[in-house]
Amino acid sequence: MGDLAMGPLRLVWWLVRLPILTFLVILQPVVGLVFGGLALLGVLMSSFFKLSGAAPHFPFLMMLAISVGFGLVLIAYEALVRYVAR
Repeated sequence: MGDLAMGPLRLVWWLVRLPILTFLVILQPVVGLVFGGLALLGVLMSSFFKLSGAAPHFPFLMMLAISVGFGLVLIAYEALVRYVAR
């Protein structure tokens, strides 16, 4: 009975997975550009403000953590696409 029930469940999972995967793959270049750009820009600007001393109370560690967070979100998005694709 276990194998008999798994057939329809696999079909339902495939039918749900296909539109989600299509949507995620279409958005992948935009998500990569936005989150990758924000991560890079945040790290560069944080370093610039820290080294230049233009802003004496600049929250360097918080800005660096937010920038790394953007990079981690991008990694999680890629992992989600790989999970849905398998």
